Amino acid sequence: MAGLRRRRAARLVPLRPQCNKQAQWPLTERFGCSVPDSSIDIPLAVDLDGTLTPSDTLHEGVLLYMKQPLREVSALWVPLREGKAQFKKTVAGTVLFDPALLPYNEDLLAWLRAERRRGRKLILVSAADQTIADAVAAHLGLFDAAYGSSDGINLSGVRKRDFIRATLGDRFAYAGDAPVDQPIFAAAESVVLVGKVARLERLLPAGKVVERRFPVDRAGLRTWAHALRVPHWAKNLLVFLAPVLGFIHADWVTAVQAVVLFIAFGMLASATYLINDLLDLGADRQHPRKRFRPLAAGLIPPRDGVLGAAGLLAGSAVLCLALPLAASGVLVLYLGVTLLYSLLLKRLPIVDTFVLAGLFTVRVLAGAMLLPTPISPWLLTFCMFFFLGLAMVKRHAELNRVVQAGGAGVSSRGYTAKDLPLLLAAGITSSFAAIVIFVVYLIEEQYPSGLYSRPEMLWALMPVVLLWSLRVWHLTVHGRMNEDPVIFALKDGMSRVLGILCAVIILMAWL
Repeated sequence: MAGLRRRRAARLVPLRPQCNKQAQWPLTERFGCSVPDSSIDIPLAVDLDGTLTPSDTLHEGVLLYMKQPLREVSALWVPLREGKAQFKKTVAGTVLFDPALLPYNEDLLAWLRAERRRGRKLILVSAADQTIADAVAAHLGLFDAAYGSSDGINLSGVRKRDFIRATLGDRFAYAGDAPVDQPIFAAAESVVLVGKVARLERLLPAGKVVERRFPVDRAGLRTWAHALRVPHWAKNLLVFLAPVLGFIHADWVTAVQAVVLFIAFGMLASATYLINDLLDLGADRQHPRKRFRPLAAGLIPPRDGVLGAAGLLAGSAVLCLALPLAASGVLVLYLGVTLLYSLLLKRLPIVDTFVLAGLFTVRVLAGAMLLPTPISPWLLTFCMFFFLGLAMVKRHAELNRVVQAGGAGVSSRGYTAKDLPLLLAAGITSSFAAIVIFVVYLIEEQYPSGLYSRPEMLWALMPVVLLWSLRVWHLTVHGRMNEDPVIFALKDGMSRVLGILCAVIILMAWL
């Protein structure tokens, strides 16, 4: 341990100039009663993962590693066999880590800055790889030294306690967040508790001095609903389209299966949203709106996000047992394409819009698999063109916001300002093509079907759908489309009126 200390002695983070000690008291008092001056003499060791940041740098590193070629990912088990420290070193040495993008516990940081101004010695001691600890310490500029796992030693639990004693002596304070820190809490003269404070207090020896408490609430239902994009479940109503249009061939079993399919699609879609957010943490944190997503903001740790996605995938798989094999196959297809989109296709301009349109159309296809009759190719073609136009709306709106803010393009998507006219032309063309296909669908499918007593009424749907599409594009080119166009339709008053009008037209055609 002494040898490890000597090897790290040169890795000190330069001190910032110290301010007048009296200037810090108003800031310190925000956190409760003033800290006794004697605490200045007790150096403070601060943990990183879960304490300084609510996230976990190893988990985020592994998620970044998953974007490597499959051969590289499959070889990751080799360093894992050599121990956790070597595994962390391999991950840290492969991915590009930017400490500026990490979410931090701002209340804790403010208190640490106040302690630093008082002249207290602060060191960062983390189980993360040494390069990660160095990068975070250099970015924050708070610590006299930074220590992490290296030389085959995973700096956690008892090893961390022994290292802190060897570095600071027997008198030290420690800021931590996890039960694995219990031996360090026991050895410390005083502690700073972060996270689930009540649980941590039960681990402390009787009489242990607690300098500060920084409780962090667990993510509630509202936070998880935001992460799971529950409002986006409305997109899965498309699974009812084919059963509703073909209700003459449906029965109560089909109706129940449609509801099960809707729930299965919702769980599957929410799981893929979590996976997408986990793989896009860095990009989302640089986005003006996506940085507030629960995973990007650190409100939900990456580990919980992975567990949540796994649970939703398992739940969707169980529901598939109640569905026809063909419908379950479409769900598997949706999952495969969505994962491929998150890993690769989303970075291919224009291709990404076709994938998005296809994922909407797949929902319609899944609903059609519940019926004994084959789905109309005209209906699928209409859906593909209609949703391709909406995908172009989404990309045009995102790119236009970036350009209006002075940016050159959306680098993570491969679009530049020059693509704005292309997206506009292709999107409007797709919207008009959808209307033409819809007319063909009426003539070829609905008129001779005998399903409607007055099929000529269905013609009134054409101007309504076209009006809505052009209105969406009008708002888009004027920079007023600030969200997903499908979610916009659910919130927009005029869109709801037009939707009700379409329902009335279909009812009048049927009666």
